[in-house]
Amino acid sequence: MNIRNVWRLCCVSVASLFWASCGSDTSTQAPVPEVNDLDSPESSSAEPASSEQSPTSSSSLESAPVSSESQPLSSAEEGSSSSIDEPGSSESLESSSSKESSSSSSEPLVLARDSSVTCSKIDDYESVCGSTTTSSKLSCMDLQEFLKADTAVSWMTFKKWEDDLEKCGAIEESVALYGVIYNPCNSYRTVTKLKCSDGLTYKWFKEEDGVVYTSEEEYNKAKGISSSSVAESSSSEAESSSSSLPKDYVQCSEDGFALFADILAEVQKEIYQRMSDALENPDSGLTDAQKEFYEDLLDRENKKLKGNLSPYYMDDYQYDIMYTSLKYDSKHWFNGYIAKTYTCVGGTLKTNEHYQEKYDNILKECLNIINQAAERLD
Repeated sequence: MNIRNVWRLCCVSVASLFWASCGSDTSTQAPVPEVNDLDSPESSSAEPASSEQSPTSSSSLESAPVSSESQPLSSAEEGSSSSIDEPGSSESLESSSSKESSSSSSEPLVLARDSSVTCSKIDDYESVCGSTTTSSKLSCMDLQEFLKADTAVSWMTFKKWEDDLEKCGAIEESVALYGVIYNPCNSYRTVTKLKCSDGLTYKWFKEEDGVVYTSEEEYNKAKGISSSSVAESSSSEAESSSSSLPKDYVQCSEDGFALFADILAEVQKEIYQRMSDALENPDSGLTDAQKEFYEDLLDRENKKLKGNLSPYYMDDYQYDIMYTSLKYDSKHWFNGYIAKTYTCVGGTLKTNEHYQEKYDNILKECLNIINQAAERLD
């Protein structure tokens, strides 16, 4: 009896499940013709019934994007974004175009030295050593001839020649980089220049109110800035002995042009004398190791230090000074020439102050190198 009841309940359960599944199939299959009717020409007759049955019919969905009340937040965002983005972009385009038009329509720059000459700025490539790709640079020999000539020139021009001669590149500063010879003078930088209507290219110095100046001297002259204080302190003899010269002009001649190695040779003679005196002085306080170190540095025959680049290179090797750079060994290195003497019209021969300053600095640097090496022997 119990088995029958269990069997009957199982049959009823299966039957109920079957009918329930059949009911769900009919409910899900009912909308299918409506979906298919969307693509058919007769869908218009079915649309009113479907719209009445369901508020989310195809007609309501189609009209939803058009309605501004259905999604007020999103529509407001879209409106605000459109009102911000589009005019903003147009304004930026207008501003950029206005800048371009203003720059393109702006009048050319006027050369200060000649108002009839108009110029435009260009980018040029200049060697880090000073030469340019579009204009030639005065050579070391040219600058020496100018400084020897005893010609009346402005003090600024005279100093410019001196500065250019000191860095004229007489020494080839090549260094080994991972087995490759690298010449720093082959590196270039971008500089601004002026291409003018007279067919010439000028250096760019300063621009004010559409007027361009090619040098500090030209600018100071136009602005009435006097450099008499500089000229007076540096060329008092020239001014006192040549009152007929224009203001801030000098008439001097330089000579005895020396390389870094030439000044070092003079420094070596001074160091030789000092070290010799220290070795002969019983009260110098030198240890035996230091005395031996000093003696190894001295070239007794020539009364100088051994090696032409000692004490930077402490050996007796004679380096080719035209191809050996001490750029990374000395803080006072220069690759050009410095005049040792000068004389101005009506004056006497004098030692160039810049030469003396360079000599003193190199001497101090060399003595420090030797003293530090001697101290390490203790």
